[in-house]
Amino acid sequence: MFSLPLFAALIATCGNRDTARISLTVEGAPDSTEVVVSRLAMNEIQVLDTVYTSKGKAECEVAVAPDSPEFVYMTYGRGNTVSLLLLEGEHVHVSADIAFSGAVVEGSAESALMQRVDSTVRAFNSAFDSLSLLLTEATESKDVDEASAISRELGAMFVKYKQDAIKYVYTHPRSMSVIPLLYQKTSGGVPVFGQATDAILMERVYDTLKTVYPASPYLVSLADEVSLRRNALEMQNRIAAAEEVDFPEIVLSDVNGRQQSLTSLKGKVIVLMFWDASNVEQRVYNSDLKILYDRYHDRGLEIYQVGLNSDKTAWAMQVKEQGLPWISVCDPSAGTSVAAMLYNVSKLPAMYIISRDGSIQSRDVFDMNLLQTEIQRLL
Repeated sequence: MFSLPLFAALIATCGNRDTARISLTVEGAPDSTEVVVSRLAMNEIQVLDTVYTSKGKAECEVAVAPDSPEFVYMTYGRGNTVSLLLLEGEHVHVSADIAFSGAVVEGSAESALMQRVDSTVRAFNSAFDSLSLLLTEATESKDVDEASAISRELGAMFVKYKQDAIKYVYTHPRSMSVIPLLYQKTSGGVPVFGQATDAILMERVYDTLKTVYPASPYLVSLADEVSLRRNALEMQNRIAAAEEVDFPEIVLSDVNGRQQSLTSLKGKVIVLMFWDASNVEQRVYNSDLKILYDRYHDRGLEIYQVGLNSDKTAWAMQVKEQGLPWISVCDPSAGTSVAAMLYNVSKLPAMYIISRDGSIQSRDVFDMNLLQTEIQRLL
Protein backbone atom coordinates (compact mmCIF):
# COMPACT_ATOMS: atom_id res chain seq x y z
CA MET A 1 0.00 0.00 0.00
CA PHE A 2 1.22 3.48 -0.75
CA SER A 3 1.45 6.30 1.71
CA LEU A 4 -0.28 9.27 0.11
CA PRO A 5 -0.48 12.73 1.71
CA LEU A 6 -3.51 14.21 3.37
CA PHE A 7 -6.35 14.93 0.96
CA ALA A 8 -8.30 18.11 1.54
CA ALA A 9 -11.57 17.24 -0.14
CA LEU A 10 -12.29 13.60 -0.08
CA ILE A 11 -14.40 10.77 -1.10
CA ALA A 12 -15.94 10.20 2.30
CA THR A 13 -17.92 13.39 1.79
CA CYS A 14 -19.02 12.70 -1.79
CA GLY A 15 -22.65 12.01 -2.57
CA ASN A 16 -24.29 10.02 -5.34
CA ARG A 17 -22.02 7.04 -4.88
CA ASP A 18 -22.34 3.89 -6.97
CA THR A 19 -20.92 0.45 -6.21
CA ALA A 20 -18.22 -1.86 -7.49
CA ARG A 21 -18.08 -5.60 -6.79
CA ILE A 22 -14.94 -7.50 -5.80
CA SER A 23 -14.52 -11.26 -6.00
CA LEU A 24 -11.36 -12.41 -4.24
CA THR A 25 -9.67 -15.81 -4.47
CA VAL A 26 -6.77 -16.45 -2.10
CA GLU A 27 -5.01 -19.73 -2.84
CA GLY A 28 -4.04 -21.56 0.35
CA ALA A 29 -6.18 -19.39 2.61
CA PRO A 30 -7.86 -21.28 5.46
CA ASP A 31 -11.58 -20.82 5.89
CA SER A 32 -12.53 -17.68 7.80
CA THR A 33 -9.34 -15.83 6.82
CA GLU A 34 -10.08 -12.19 7.57
CA VAL A 35 -10.01 -9.76 4.64
CA VAL A 36 -10.20 -6.06 5.50
CA VAL A 37 -11.53 -3.79 2.76
CA SER A 38 -10.59 -0.11 2.99
CA ARG A 39 -10.19 2.99 0.88
CA LEU A 40 -8.16 6.16 0.87
CA ALA A 41 -10.37 8.82 2.46
CA MET A 42 -9.65 12.21 3.98
CA ASN A 43 -6.47 11.94 6.06
CA GLU A 44 -6.66 8.22 6.69
CA ILE A 45 -7.26 4.78 5.34
CA GLN A 46 -10.95 4.21 6.01
CA VAL A 47 -12.16 0.66 6.70
CA LEU A 48 -15.23 -0.15 4.62
CA ASP A 49 -15.89 -3.79 5.44
CA THR A 50 -14.46 -7.00 6.83
CA VAL A 51 -15.23 -10.25 5.01
CA TYR A 52 -14.05 -13.83 5.54
CA THR A 53 -12.94 -16.47 3.10
CA SER A 54 -14.83 -19.67 2.46
CA LYS A 55 -12.95 -22.26 0.41
CA GLY A 56 -10.42 -19.56 -0.38
CA LYS A 57 -13.00 -17.12 -1.72
CA ALA A 58 -14.61 -13.92 -0.52
CA GLU A 59 -16.86 -11.27 -2.06
CA CYS A 60 -17.91 -7.75 -1.22
CA GLU A 61 -19.39 -4.58 -2.68
CA VAL A 62 -17.93 -1.13 -2.07
CA ALA A 63 -19.39 2.30 -2.71
CA VAL A 64 -17.25 4.33 -5.06
CA ALA A 65 -17.42 7.91 -6.25
CA PRO A 66 -18.71 8.48 -9.77
CA ASP A 67 -16.52 9.49 -12.70
CA SER A 68 -13.18 8.75 -11.08
CA PRO A 69 -11.22 5.65 -10.04
CA GLU A 70 -11.02 5.22 -6.29
CA PHE A 71 -8.14 3.71 -4.33
CA VAL A 72 -9.46 0.61 -2.54
CA TYR A 73 -7.36 -1.93 -0.64
CA MET A 74 -7.89 -5.56 0.40
CA THR A 75 -5.65 -6.68 3.26
CA TYR A 76 -5.34 -10.26 4.52
CA GLY A 77 -2.84 -12.60 6.20
CA ARG A 78 0.21 -10.81 7.60
CA GLY A 79 -0.53 -7.44 6.09
CA ASN A 80 -0.66 -8.62 2.49
CA THR A 81 -2.43 -5.90 0.53
CA VAL A 82 -3.94 -5.83 -2.93
CA SER A 83 -4.28 -2.28 -4.24
CA LEU A 84 -7.20 -1.56 -6.56
CA LEU A 85 -8.38 1.42 -8.58
CA LEU A 86 -12.11 0.92 -8.94
CA LEU A 87 -14.65 2.62 -11.15
CA GLU A 88 -18.37 2.58 -10.54
CA GLY A 89 -20.10 -0.49 -11.90
CA GLU A 90 -16.97 -2.63 -12.23
CA HIS A 91 -16.96 -6.31 -11.21
CA VAL A 92 -13.37 -7.14 -10.37
CA HIS A 93 -11.89 -10.61 -9.97
CA VAL A 94 -8.73 -10.78 -7.83
CA SER A 95 -6.53 -13.88 -7.65
CA ALA A 96 -3.72 -14.08 -5.10
CA ASP A 97 -2.16 -16.55 -2.67
CA ILE A 98 -1.79 -16.61 1.08
CA ALA A 99 1.97 -15.94 0.87
CA PHE A 100 1.26 -13.04 -1.49
CA SER A 101 3.71 -13.54 -4.32
CA GLY A 102 1.58 -11.13 -6.31
CA ALA A 103 -1.98 -10.65 -7.53
CA VAL A 104 -3.81 -10.93 -10.83
CA VAL A 105 -6.75 -8.60 -11.44
CA GLU A 106 -9.40 -8.92 -14.13
CA GLY A 107 -12.31 -6.64 -14.89
CA SER A 108 -10.59 -3.33 -14.07
CA ALA A 109 -7.96 -1.83 -16.35
CA GLU A 110 -6.82 0.70 -13.75
CA SER A 111 -6.52 -2.00 -11.06
CA ALA A 112 -4.45 -4.16 -13.41
CA LEU A 113 -2.07 -1.24 -13.84
CA MET A 114 -1.92 -0.86 -10.07
CA GLN A 115 -0.70 -4.46 -9.82
CA ARG A 116 2.07 -3.65 -12.25
CA VAL A 117 3.04 -0.59 -10.20
CA ASP A 118 2.83 -2.55 -6.93
CA SER A 119 5.01 -5.34 -8.26
CA THR A 120 7.67 -2.92 -9.50
CA VAL A 121 7.69 -0.99 -6.24
CA ARG A 122 8.00 -4.14 -4.11
CA ALA A 123 10.92 -5.39 -6.21
CA PHE A 124 12.69 -2.04 -5.90
CA ASN A 125 12.09 -1.78 -2.14
CA SER A 126 13.40 -5.29 -1.57
CA ALA A 127 16.58 -4.73 -3.57
CA PHE A 128 17.12 -1.25 -2.11
CA ASP A 129 16.64 -2.46 1.47
CA SER A 130 19.05 -5.36 0.95
CA LEU A 131 21.75 -3.04 -0.37
CA SER A 132 21.09 -0.54 2.41
CA LEU A 133 21.64 -3.29 4.97
CA LEU A 134 24.93 -4.26 3.30
CA LEU A 135 25.98 -0.61 3.33
CA THR A 136 25.27 -0.36 7.05
CA GLU A 137 27.31 -3.51 7.72
CA ALA A 138 30.22 -2.26 5.61
CA THR A 139 30.15 1.13 7.34
CA GLU A 140 30.07 -0.41 10.80
CA SER A 141 32.98 -2.69 9.92
CA LYS A 142 34.87 0.37 8.57
CA ASP A 143 35.36 -1.26 5.18
CA VAL A 144 35.67 2.05 3.31
CA ASP A 145 36.13 0.57 -0.17
CA GLU A 146 33.17 -1.79 0.19
CA ALA A 147 30.96 0.94 1.63
CA SER A 148 31.89 3.28 -1.23
CA ALA A 149 31.13 0.62 -3.85
CA ILE A 150 27.75 -0.20 -2.29
CA SER A 151 26.89 3.47 -1.98
CA ARG A 152 27.54 3.96 -5.70
CA GLU A 153 25.42 0.92 -6.49
CA LEU A 154 22.59 2.26 -4.34
CA GLY A 155 22.76 5.62 -6.09
CA ALA A 156 22.73 4.00 -9.52
CA MET A 157 19.78 1.81 -8.52
CA PHE A 158 17.82 4.81 -7.26
CA VAL A 159 18.49 6.84 -10.42
CA LYS A 160 17.57 3.93 -12.70
CA TYR A 161 14.35 3.30 -10.78
CA LYS A 162 13.35 6.97 -10.96
CA GLN A 163 14.04 6.97 -14.71
CA ASP A 164 11.80 3.92 -15.12
CA ALA A 165 9.10 5.55 -12.98
CA ILE A 166 9.22 8.67 -15.14
CA LYS A 167 8.91 6.51 -18.25
CA TYR A 168 5.84 4.84 -16.75
CA VAL A 169 4.28 8.21 -15.99
CA TYR A 170 4.85 9.44 -19.55
CA THR A 171 3.53 6.24 -21.14
CA HIS A 172 0.40 6.16 -18.93
CA PRO A 173 -0.58 9.83 -18.77
CA ARG A 174 -4.31 9.13 -18.40
CA SER A 175 -4.05 6.57 -15.61
CA MET A 176 -4.53 7.39 -11.92
CA SER A 177 -2.02 4.62 -11.16
CA VAL A 178 0.76 7.16 -11.71
CA ILE A 179 -0.24 9.15 -8.60
CA PRO A 180 1.17 6.70 -6.00
CA LEU A 181 4.51 6.75 -7.82
CA LEU A 182 4.75 10.50 -7.38
CA TYR A 183 4.48 10.09 -3.59
CA GLN A 184 6.61 6.97 -3.21
CA LYS A 185 9.31 6.87 -0.54
CA THR A 186 12.01 4.34 0.26
CA SER A 187 11.79 2.48 3.56
CA GLY A 188 14.23 5.07 4.89
CA GLY A 189 11.78 7.85 4.08
CA VAL A 190 13.57 9.24 1.01
CA PRO A 191 11.01 10.44 -1.58
CA VAL A 192 11.65 9.22 -5.11
CA PHE A 193 10.23 12.46 -6.49
CA GLY A 194 11.52 14.76 -3.80
CA GLN A 195 13.23 17.46 -5.86
CA ALA A 196 11.66 20.83 -6.50
CA THR A 197 12.14 20.31 -10.24
CA ASP A 198 9.77 17.33 -10.03
CA ALA A 199 7.00 19.95 -9.91
CA ILE A 200 7.20 20.06 -13.71
CA LEU A 201 6.34 16.37 -13.99
CA MET A 202 3.65 16.59 -11.30
CA GLU A 203 2.05 19.54 -13.03
CA ARG A 204 1.96 17.66 -16.31
CA VAL A 205 0.29 14.69 -14.60
CA TYR A 206 -2.26 16.98 -12.96
CA ASP A 207 -3.09 18.82 -16.19
CA THR A 208 -3.66 15.56 -18.08
CA LEU A 209 -5.66 13.77 -15.39
CA LYS A 210 -7.82 16.84 -14.85
CA THR A 211 -9.08 16.49 -18.42
CA VAL A 212 -9.90 12.80 -17.85
CA TYR A 213 -11.30 12.89 -14.30
CA PRO A 214 -12.23 16.53 -13.59
CA ALA A 215 -14.27 15.60 -10.50
CA SER A 216 -11.61 13.43 -8.84
CA PRO A 217 -10.89 14.54 -5.25
CA TYR A 218 -7.43 12.97 -5.48
CA LEU A 219 -6.41 15.76 -7.84
CA VAL A 220 -7.09 18.36 -5.14
CA SER A 221 -4.12 17.11 -3.16
CA LEU A 222 -1.98 16.79 -6.27
CA ALA A 223 -2.71 20.42 -7.15
CA ASP A 224 -1.58 21.49 -3.66
CA GLU A 225 1.61 19.46 -4.02
CA VAL A 226 2.31 21.01 -7.43
CA SER A 227 1.88 24.47 -5.90
CA LEU A 228 4.30 23.69 -3.06
CA ARG A 229 6.88 22.28 -5.46
CA ARG A 230 6.48 25.26 -7.79
CA ASN A 231 7.10 27.62 -4.89
CA ALA A 232 10.20 25.64 -3.89
CA LEU A 233 11.45 25.70 -7.48
CA GLU A 234 10.84 29.42 -7.72
CA MET A 235 12.72 29.86 -4.46
CA GLN A 236 15.71 27.94 -5.83
CA ASN A 237 15.70 30.02 -8.99
CA ARG A 238 15.54 33.26 -7.06
CA ILE A 239 18.40 32.25 -4.80
CA ALA A 240 20.46 31.20 -7.82
CA ALA A 241 19.74 34.52 -9.53
CA ALA A 242 20.83 36.43 -6.42
CA GLU A 243 24.33 34.97 -6.16
CA GLU A 244 25.90 38.41 -6.43
CA VAL A 245 24.32 39.52 -3.16
CA ASP A 246 24.09 37.93 0.24
CA PHE A 247 20.33 38.34 0.58
CA PRO A 248 17.67 36.51 -1.46
CA GLU A 249 15.80 38.38 -4.16
CA ILE A 250 12.17 39.44 -3.84
CA VAL A 251 10.22 40.84 -6.80
CA LEU A 252 6.63 41.84 -6.04
CA SER A 253 4.13 44.45 -7.23
CA ASP A 254 3.54 47.77 -5.48
CA VAL A 255 0.19 49.57 -5.19
CA ASN A 256 0.53 50.81 -8.79
CA GLY A 257 1.23 47.36 -10.17
CA ARG A 258 4.92 48.04 -10.80
CA GLN A 259 7.40 45.25 -10.10
CA GLN A 260 9.82 46.20 -7.32
CA SER A 261 13.11 44.33 -6.92
CA LEU A 262 14.73 44.10 -3.50
CA THR A 263 18.23 43.42 -4.85
CA SER A 264 18.08 46.58 -6.98
CA LEU A 265 18.52 48.45 -3.69
CA LYS A 266 21.97 47.01 -3.00
CA GLY A 267 24.34 49.78 -2.04
CA LYS A 268 21.83 51.26 0.39
CA VAL A 269 21.03 50.37 3.97
CA ILE A 270 17.80 48.39 3.67
CA VAL A 271 15.15 47.72 6.26
CA LEU A 272 13.23 44.71 4.94
CA MET A 273 9.98 44.31 6.82
CA PHE A 274 7.14 41.78 6.57
CA TRP A 275 3.84 42.92 8.04
CA ASP A 276 0.08 42.42 8.20
CA ALA A 277 -1.80 45.52 7.06
CA SER A 278 -4.93 44.41 8.93
CA ASN A 279 -3.10 44.54 12.28
CA VAL A 280 -3.66 47.85 14.10
CA GLU A 281 -0.43 47.72 16.13
CA GLN A 282 1.62 47.15 12.99
CA ARG A 283 -0.07 50.10 11.28
CA VAL A 284 0.76 52.28 14.27
CA TYR A 285 4.39 51.13 14.08
CA ASN A 286 4.56 52.51 10.55
CA SER A 287 4.02 56.01 11.95
CA ASP A 288 7.21 55.77 14.01
CA LEU A 289 9.05 54.14 11.12
CA LYS A 290 8.19 57.12 8.89
CA ILE A 291 10.10 59.42 11.25
CA LEU A 292 13.29 57.37 10.80
CA TYR A 293 12.73 57.10 7.06
CA ASP A 294 12.35 60.88 6.65
CA ARG A 295 15.46 61.44 8.80
CA TYR A 296 17.82 59.03 7.02
CA HIS A 297 16.43 58.39 3.52
CA ASP A 298 18.57 61.08 1.89
CA ARG A 299 21.66 59.53 3.53
CA GLY A 300 21.01 56.13 1.95
CA LEU A 301 18.25 54.40 3.93
CA GLU A 302 15.58 52.48 2.06
CA ILE A 303 12.63 50.48 3.39
CA TYR A 304 11.18 47.55 1.46
CA GLN A 305 7.96 46.53 3.18
CA VAL A 306 6.14 43.30 2.23
CA GLY A 307 2.48 43.01 3.13
CA LEU A 308 1.50 39.38 3.62
CA ASN A 309 -2.20 39.86 3.02
CA SER A 310 -4.60 37.70 1.04
CA ASP A 311 -6.84 40.76 0.56
CA LYS A 312 -4.64 42.87 -1.70
CA THR A 313 -7.24 45.64 -2.03
CA ALA A 314 -7.43 46.14 1.73
CA TRP A 315 -3.62 46.23 1.89
CA ALA A 316 -3.44 48.86 -0.87
CA MET A 317 -5.99 51.03 0.95
CA GLN A 318 -3.90 50.97 4.13
CA VAL A 319 -0.71 51.87 2.24
CA LYS A 320 -2.44 54.86 0.59
CA GLU A 321 -4.27 56.00 3.73
CA GLN A 322 -1.04 55.95 5.74
CA GLY A 323 0.88 57.64 2.92
CA LEU A 324 3.79 55.24 3.25
CA PRO A 325 6.74 56.84 1.39
CA TRP A 326 8.90 53.74 0.97
CA ILE A 327 8.60 50.71 -1.30
CA SER A 328 5.46 48.84 -0.33
CA VAL A 329 4.65 45.54 -2.03
CA CYS A 330 2.17 42.77 -1.35
CA ASP A 331 2.36 38.99 -1.53
CA PRO A 332 -1.27 37.81 -1.56
CA SER A 333 -0.23 34.16 -1.30
CA ALA A 334 0.22 34.86 2.43
CA GLY A 335 0.64 31.46 4.12
CA THR A 336 2.47 30.02 1.09
CA SER A 337 4.49 33.15 0.35
CA VAL A 338 7.78 32.37 -1.39
CA ALA A 339 9.22 35.66 -0.10
CA ALA A 340 8.37 34.71 3.49
CA MET A 341 9.86 31.24 3.03
CA LEU A 342 13.06 32.74 1.60
CA TYR A 343 13.54 34.70 4.81
CA ASN A 344 12.18 32.04 7.17
CA VAL A 345 9.38 34.29 8.41
CA SER A 346 7.38 32.43 11.05
CA LYS A 347 5.45 35.35 12.58
CA LEU A 348 4.57 38.97 11.86
CA PRO A 349 5.96 41.50 11.95
CA ALA A 350 9.44 40.40 10.89
CA MET A 351 12.37 42.67 10.07
CA TYR A 352 15.82 42.32 8.51
CA ILE A 353 18.46 45.05 8.33
CA ILE A 354 20.76 44.73 5.30
CA SER A 355 24.04 46.64 4.99
CA ARG A 356 25.32 48.45 1.89
CA ASP A 357 27.41 45.43 0.88
CA GLY A 358 24.34 43.19 0.88
CA SER A 359 24.89 41.29 4.13
CA ILE A 360 22.10 40.76 6.64
CA GLN A 361 23.25 42.47 9.84
CA SER A 362 20.38 41.98 12.29
CA ARG A 363 16.80 40.85 12.64
CA ASP A 364 13.65 42.03 14.41
CA VAL A 365 15.04 45.27 15.87
CA PHE A 366 11.64 46.80 16.61
CA ASP A 367 12.71 49.17 19.39
CA MET A 368 12.99 52.57 17.65
CA ASN A 369 16.05 53.70 19.60
CA LEU A 370 17.94 50.50 18.87
CA LEU A 371 16.81 50.56 15.23
CA GLN A 372 18.05 54.13 14.83
CA THR A 373 21.39 53.22 16.37
CA GLU A 374 21.77 50.28 13.97
CA ILE A 375 20.89 52.41 10.95
CA GLN A 376 23.37 55.13 12.00
CA ARG A 377 26.08 52.48 12.36
CA LEU A 378 25.54 51.19 8.84
CA LEU A 379 25.08 54.45 6.98
